[in-house]
Amino acid sequence: MKSSSGQNVPEDLAGVADIYVHYVLNTVATFEVEPPSAERWLQRFEDLGARGLPFLVVVAADEVAGYSYAAPWRPKPSNRHVAEDAVYLSPKYVGRGLGTKLLEALVKASAGCGLRQMIAVIADTGDDASPPCIAASASSTWAD
Repeated sequence: MKSSSGQNVPEDLAGVADIYVHYVLNTVATFEVEPPSAERWLQRFEDLGARGLPFLVVVAADEVAGYSYAAPWRPKPSNRHVAEDAVYLSPKYVGRGLGTKLLEALVKASAGCGLRQMIAVIADTGDDASPPCIAASASSTWAD
């Protein structure tokens, strides 16, 4: 799994964008109606990096299979240790345990960045992906 501290993650942003396009156009999970441009993905990546927040990419068979990142929850001083998680998988890698691994790695990386709480916003649409997402988020815990 690559992380924002690695040199290759910016090279993987095209694969990240491709995965996200699928979810924007085919689901309500993103709460977006237009896929972000490649330039916007680079801005997001750089913004998270400047804040010291993790952006993780998992590569399988030489392609981006999924990614996760922690983003600021709300811009209030009392929320400085709180983040919202984002975990997305290429549809062809769903159901292989990669989402759980990405979430676990993200929680660990986020704790290492000084975050103490993570919020998951999950759109339960009743499809097969919703229950595992909810279960994985509910079972993730912070280490002391």
